[in-house]
Amino acid sequence: MKTTLRRAVAVSAVCAAGLAGTLTTPTTATAEDGPSARAERRLTDFGMKANVYGTKVLLGGVELKSLKDARANQPCTRTAGLSDVVGSLLSTDTLPVPNDLVHLSPSTSSYETYETAGRTGVRGINTIADIAIGGEVVDDLAIPTLKIEGLRSVADSFYDRSAVDARGAAGAYGTDHSFGFEGISLDYDDTVVEGTPLADLLDIVNDATAPVSQVVDQLVELLSSVAGNTVEIPGLGSIGLGRSGGTVGKTFATSETYALKIDVDPSGAANDSVTTLQLGRAKTRISSPVRSGVFRSTVMGLDLFAGNDLLHMGGIGTQTIPCEGTGGDVRTKTVEQAQVLLGGLVTLTGLEYEYSGEQLARGRARSMVASKLGRLEIPSAGLVITGIGSRIDLLGKGAGTKVARTVKVKVGEILLDGESIKPDDLSLGDQVLFGDNGVITFGRIPAGGSNFYGTEVSAISVRIPGVIDLIDVGWAGSRIYPR
Repeated sequence: MKTTLRRAVAVSAVCAAGLAGTLTTPTTATAEDGPSARAERRLTDFGMKANVYGTKVLLGGVELKSLKDARANQPCTRTAGLSDVVGSLLSTDTLPVPNDLVHLSPSTSSYETYETAGRTGVRGINTIADIAIGGEVVDDLAIPTLKIEGLRSVADSFYDRSAVDARGAAGAYGTDHSFGFEGISLDYDDTVVEGTPLADLLDIVNDATAPVSQVVDQLVELLSSVAGNTVEIPGLGSIGLGRSGGTVGKTFATSETYALKIDVDPSGAANDSVTTLQLGRAKTRISSPVRSGVFRSTVMGLDLFAGNDLLHMGGIGTQTIPCEGTGGDVRTKTVEQAQVLLGGLVTLTGLEYEYSGEQLARGRARSMVASKLGRLEIPSAGLVITGIGSRIDLLGKGAGTKVARTVKVKVGEILLDGESIKPDDLSLGDQVLFGDNGVITFGRIPAGGSNFYGTEVSAISVRIPGVIDLIDVGWAGSRIYPR
């Protein structure tokens, strides 16, 4: 196997291995132990979902899924009275940034689907006790130190029967969303030009006399007023406003808060190795009608494991079917090109996703998801695969009946160092061997990937022993749940 690919993956694995030493048993509560422990579970006519976490880490714009911390996730459901509380999987003193620059205390995430007098909704909350970024000395230069205490993010989406909508009819969707913290400071010893965003930032966060609520308001106002909602901190990176807002329509409400986005880039190179931290994210959504069930369907370009599964990267323009479906309309998302795995050693070109979902009569529902990829390149392995695609069609026939499914995958050509190694015919599960024990699997359905409610599949899976544990390309998953 060519050494450049092996070396690059080894760097990633070392970063992830450094984190492995901090892994602890997660503090997890079951739904019965969560915020709505005494809530009666009830089937509603709404679809609800929540996704809450403390820290999301991106390297060169691609998510390191193995470092998503304190994730509490409720896929689409019609059931009120569900809840969960999830503590940190890791006490993060080691993340894939140089010189141990990031320190996060354990965080807690929770969600609940609820139905109270006149209101049905879903709420998500995350709290991070302490955050410290910087504070090290690199090449005889002191790195600025940013500290945040008690960061809390809340997102609530609901339907209020006592409210009046824009047309004057009874009942309306609504949202509540907010973030705040108990304290913030920035130690910066270099020269600062008065009147610049950095000077304004220092004035706000280091004002010991101002109440915390005023500091929060002023910080949001500052970050909202500058280009890109971001203030550069030379020698450290940048701090930016995340997103806090809600969207309300005739048949849905979505609430999202991720408090802050911090780019850790002490070199100032702004290259693919910049580490981005999204802190304190809570996102919830409620929608209707869901008389026949909810859709739990996702399509994405890539899912990758390396370093004995310690490094998990993935996503790239991930798309999901809304809980209630699309009314049968086919929606399309295109991503022209993406490069992943430290320095662009894996290149995906011509990504396209399609998906649809429809509620039918008599408790039935159907969905379609498709993931297409024009070209996959792993140049250091001499591997090029073109014309990749997967598609899943589902038909739900009502509660108690197994969801019918049709799975199709395709691949145009597989080239190794310019020579074709693709057999004339491939069936689901067939394998092609290449190079030094490399394996390509056509139409891989992972263990547990197919169940009563649907299935998932990757069009092409690639394994390179000692280098890439697994890369799934053209990945699609789709399920229909009656509850």
